[in-house]
Amino acid sequence: MIAVRPARAEDRTAILKLILQERLDPSTLDWRNFNVAEVNGEIAGIAQVKPYADCREFGSLAVRPQFRRQGVGAALIAAALAAERGDVYLLCVQGRVPYYAKFGFKVIEANDAPGTLRRKLAVARLFAAFGVRVVCMRRKRCML
Repeated sequence: MIAVRPARAEDRTAILKLILQERLDPSTLDWRNFNVAEVNGEIAGIAQVKPYADCREFGSLAVRPQFRRQGVGAALIAAALAAERGDVYLLCVQGRVPYYAKFGFKVIEANDAPGTLRRKLAVARLFAAFGVRVVCMRRKRCML
């Protein structure tokens, strides 16, 4: 069974280790922004919502290899989005668009992204030379 909970201070090392193993952006990491998914008491995956002055960005989704394709990522996304009341953005490689679309995210033009993410996209354009295309997606706020 997958249990998602807010990260605790003692999870900091495990979060950083998983971020580095998955070659994700280690900048602006704050364990207090993370949720942790556990399977049988073992950390199976992590994800965070980064708060910026002009938006909130979902990111740093990482699932340990032995727990992939078991719903861990989906559980982390669902938990993160359930706590959000405004628009949530994310940056991802083009190939991940169909996955995030299942959770209500839609690709938006870079010019429609908040300033913080436009700056990150400008840096990500450097990877286009290597065939990596990064896009911005937005999930509109829930209307409850």
